[in-house]
Amino acid sequence: MVQSDNRQGVANSSMGAVPVPVKLTNAIDEELLRRGLLNPNRLKSYETIALVDTGAVRTVLPEVIVRELNLTIRGQQTARYADGREVSVSCTREQGYGMVV
Repeated sequence: MVQSDNRQGVANSSMGAVPVPVKLTNAIDEELLRRGLLNPNRLKSYETIALVDTGAVRTVLPEVIVRELNLTIRGQQTARYADGREVSVSCTREQGYGMVV
């Protein structure tokens, strides 16, 4: 799950890359917490300043964050960059969201 404080976001609504503070959490931990099956002190989270591309359709996470959140790699997908490059990346969800590079 991603939470952002968009009050520190963009002054206009045009597309671009915007630095914003975010808190990433492990979604499985959140569900266990919601069900009362996880101690709140054990919820894995990571706070940082993220560079958010307002035109992007997926989220890319560095491996260090994936390890910190204990995310499960579920498959591979081809990432296509704006310059035409294609790279195989790991995905934390089958639909391809949460790519890792």
